[in-house]
Formats: sequence, structure tokens, C-alpha cells
Amino acid sequence: MNISTIILSLVAITTIGYVVMINLIYYLAPTIPRSNFPEKRFGKNNCTRVADNPNRGKDMKPIITNLSENEVQVIVKDIITKMSRMEIVTEKEGFIHFVQITPLFRFYDDLFVKIFTKEEETIIWLQSQSRLGLHDLLVNEKRIKEIYLELKKLT
Repeated sequence: MNISTIILSLVAITTIGYVVMINLIYYLAPTIPRSNFPEKRFGKNNCTRVADNPNRGKDMKPIITNLSENEVQVIVKDIITKMSRMEIVTEKEGFIHFVQITPLFRFYDDLFVKIFTKEEETIIWLQSQSRLGLHDLLVNEKRIKEIYLELKKLT
């Protein structure tokens, strides 16, 4: 057995393993459209929530603005859809459910946005969570912070 045969075999095994792993992740974490903002955080180490029941999101509080719900929804949708690998799963008035797929391992992460009015002010809640695993290596935290900083300009 020469070196080129060994390298070709390793490449084939790696490729087959990668394809099997991606399909396994896809079937273990199907995309289920949601129509409401989650009532609670998903997990302690794989979810960042800036809402009534916050998780992580250091120094981030729900965003409050004087813009209308419709104006905020258009702005939020524009900001988030410009992010790479981000797709809208569900959208209705005052709520958007996005999915972002990580590049290498193709893990699915959900992003929920709730927009509502209280006492003539529009409030924005955000939650980003991983579907699989016990830890997200702060990917959701970074995603929320990026969106949060853009939305903070509305205040």
C-alpha cells in the first residue's frame, strides 16, 4: 500500500464520516416552526436571552424605543437577514423566528424576536439558542450582542 492510497482512503473515510454526521445532526434537530416567543430560556449554557427571564447577555436589557411595532419589525428583519446563513422560519406581527446554520458542523441555532407595545413604548426581546448540545461556546451570546448593538441605535 503506497502513501497516495493511504491518503485517498483517509480522505474518503473523512468525507463519509462528515456526511453521516451532518445528516445525523439534521435528523436529530429538525426545524419546527414556532409561532410564539419561548416562555423560558432553553438551557443555561446554550441559550442567551434578553427578555423577562434573562440568561447570560451581560449588560443587555430588553430594548425600548418610541418607534412603532411595524417599523421595528422591518428594521429587525433587515438587520438579521443580512447576517450570513440566516433564514426566516416564521414571521407574524410582533414575532419572528429565524434559523442560522453554523458553517462547519452545520448545527442549527434558533433566534426568536418578540416585539410588543407596553405603555406607548415598543419593547424588543431576543433569544438565541442551540438545538443540540450542552454548550454553545458563546456563539449565541455573540449573535445576540451583534444584533443588540445594532438595535440599540433605535433608542
